[in-house]
Amino acid sequence: MQFNRFTAAVLTAGALVLLSINTASAADGQFLADRHVARGVACASCHGKETPKAGAKVSTAQCNTCHQSLDAVAKQTSKLDPNPHYNHLVGLDCAECHRGHQQSVNMCAQCHNIEYKVP
Repeated sequence: MQFNRFTAAVLTAGALVLLSINTASAADGQFLADRHVARGVACASCHGKETPKAGAKVSTAQCNTCHQSLDAVAKQTSKLDPNPHYNHLVGLDCAECHRGHQQSVNMCAQCHNIEYKVP
């Protein structure tokens, strides 16, 4: 019976750790959302409401309300070689690389040997 309690305790602890990883928020200080919060951008600016549901997606159209367009962002990253915002993947959603409340992804590196730190 003690083995079952021990096993249950270990499984519960593991589940809590996994939940804490998946429910990271801007308060954790490690994601793109944190950069927005540090600059005074409210959650509603991206999500359309102050308290979005967990996992709520942000559209490229919503990103463009502040960042104007992909062309405007490409001008800001023009010193990177190659420029990640001026590429052959036309029409790629911002959220494919920039994840907000999760670790962002360097999509270029999936096919190319390019190292970018994606905010």
